[in-house]
Amino acid sequence: MRRVPFRPAVAAAFFLTAAACSEGEESDGALPEVPTYDGTIDLEIGDIGGEDPYLFSYILHVAADERGRVFVADRQSTEIRVFEPNGDFAFHFGRLGEGPGEFGDLCCMEFGPDGELWVRESARYSAFVIDAAGAEYQRMLRTPHPGHIGLMAPFIFDAEGDLVSVGPVRSGDDPSIFARLRVLGDGGVDTVVMADPERQSVSQATVPYERGPYRGIAYLHQPFGPQWIHAHANGGTWAEAVTSDYAINLHHPDGTVSVIKGPALLGLPLSDADREWAQSRMDRETDRAGIDNHPFAIPERRPPLDDMFFDRAGRLWVVKTAARGATVREADVWDGTTLVGHYRWPSRIRKYPTPWATESELYGVTADSLDVQRAARVRFERR
Repeated sequence: MRRVPFRPAVAAAFFLTAAACSEGEESDGALPEVPTYDGTIDLEIGDIGGEDPYLFSYILHVAADERGRVFVADRQSTEIRVFEPNGDFAFHFGRLGEGPGEFGDLCCMEFGPDGELWVRESARYSAFVIDAAGAEYQRMLRTPHPGHIGLMAPFIFDAEGDLVSVGPVRSGDDPSIFARLRVLGDGGVDTVVMADPERQSVSQATVPYERGPYRGIAYLHQPFGPQWIHAHANGGTWAEAVTSDYAINLHHPDGTVSVIKGPALLGLPLSDADREWAQSRMDRETDRAGIDNHPFAIPERRPPLDDMFFDRAGRLWVVKTAARGATVREADVWDGTTLVGHYRWPSRIRKYPTPWATESELYGVTADSLDVQRAARVRFERR
């Protein structure tokens, strides 16, 4: 067992912001004509009754290997279940516990450079060799996050094969600033803060509060306000942006930064129901903080960008905000700073957990009206 000492954050990532077009201007970032790919769900694994392997409580993550086998991390059983490409159950591994090959709080999965499957659970990572019949436990690595924060943070492997965990670290009085923590071969940790605290906490404010013997910090948020988002690829590439502006800072493994600049998009107008919900949330926050006025106003529109993630080929999917009740989600897919396609897939695939995508498939989670969860595969075809 190897303990990883934490070293305080020593580096902040340099970030760029491209000039945004104001409302009504022609965009100087008009996207070129590229193919569009439409996705349909061709496989769902899970049922409301039947055999145990097909009953899921809460799916934490879905992944796929090069053979097309589907890996599903299930919370209640605290195990990973593996299914053949046709959906037939193959085997499972792991169980609740703290011993080798056992799991605490499951989080997510990632394949390492040598093909081992690494599983994040609680405060450690466990590596397994996967073959046709099962999984064999190899070794364990402690989380580089200090204390008990960041226990459910995602992770990837960089160009040197070092594990990089992404999550919050303490920085002065702010315990929630996000950083990339690279675990070095000597057990040390390189820490890179991904953006300054103001950028990371856009649409968020804090005020001190005091109620009787209790003192603390109250967090206030702008409903439907812009959010800071980030995504990370195996190999060391990562990206960060604010959802109000189609200007994405793409960080390369060599430390250089490029800007992906899309068109100036207008977000969708808020509905009356949206405004009612936003006002209710702001009222609850001001009451809880013991203040008279909320620091934010309700915006006129939602931010135009919703999320982003990298696929297995290292391409960045920039997901646009969909209208309430929309049946399709859409993403612009970038290979570096080159737009290579528009992808559309059913909105039945949940936003969380983050989809696991290839150039032709996407894996995620669906749920029906009874909230029965299923692992799902989407196949894309060029329009």
